[in-house]
Amino acid sequence: MAVASGPVRVVEVLAALSLTTDLASGLPFEKGLRTCVIAEALAGSLGLDDRDRRVVFQVALLRAVGCTSHASENAREFVDDIAFQAALKVLDPGDGAVFAAQLTEFGQWAGPDQAPALARHFVEIAPTVGPLAARTGCEVSRALGPQLGLEADAVAALDEVYERWDGLGIPDGTAGDRLTLAARIVHVAEQAVLAHARGGRAAALAEVRRRSGGHLDPDLVSAFLRDADAVLAPLDAPDALAQVLAAEPAPYATLPFGRLERLYTALATVADLKGRYLVGHSQRVADLASAAVRLSGADDHRVATIRASGPR
Repeated sequence: MAVASGPVRVVEVLAALSLTTDLASGLPFEKGLRTCVIAEALAGSLGLDDRDRRVVFQVALLRAVGCTSHASENAREFVDDIAFQAALKVLDPGDGAVFAAQLTEFGQWAGPDQAPALARHFVEIAPTVGPLAARTGCEVSRALGPQLGLEADAVAALDEVYERWDGLGIPDGTAGDRLTLAARIVHVAEQAVLAHARGGRAAALAEVRRRSGGHLDPDLVSAFLRDADAVLAPLDAPDALAQVLAAEPAPYATLPFGRLERLYTALATVADLKGRYLVGHSQRVADLASAAVRLSGADDHRVATIRASGPR
């Protein structure tokens, strides 16, 4: 079977990683891709230059890149780590009435008998375990970011994906304009995309407006609402990946197929982090497979192809 070996746009690999981290975090399919195009559209409406838009683009696409790092612990504490992650992404401790309603639904994935206990357990351990878990994810982001070729400012902003405008976020409670602009833009885009998945355009507008001044930067919310038709337009497109490829700020990063191992290894690392007994598994599979095919007399291109198939 013939294998394509021409240059590959790096964003195509990052998009695959985005799909992996979304699914591992209980998020709607293609949520990261859609957040990416909405965040980039919002950044464009704000008049950001290409470099700043690239930072926003990368943060939005890989917002969940570190979220698998605490999966085993989340499963131990809350039964189902994927369901827990999905619930965590929309919790709003800044709105008392909404938060109380959310806690009544929290833990339902474990059944109605266990749910109240899980909600109480969450409230008890969140102030101490929450920041620790977030910092673990940040460490993964900082380790993988350079391997993925991300801008340094994008790696820094990935530390703030769980922070909030009102300072009620984690891990550090950073508030207001002390948060990077890229992180604040991604916060708005992510909540718009999650709400849009539940109830369409009206739900997206209502949720972003409700979170203004609490979770979200009110100035960015005003900009989003002002240009909502243009900013949300990409969500109506049938092909989210095509939208991401079209939205990437130039110049596009490409690599020859044979030099993609670092990106594939990063993807495999994220996948392996889902289970404490799988750390390093994909790398060892790649090592064994490429060594075996080299012993069979394969040329360097064939060895590179087999090695790239190992991290999966």
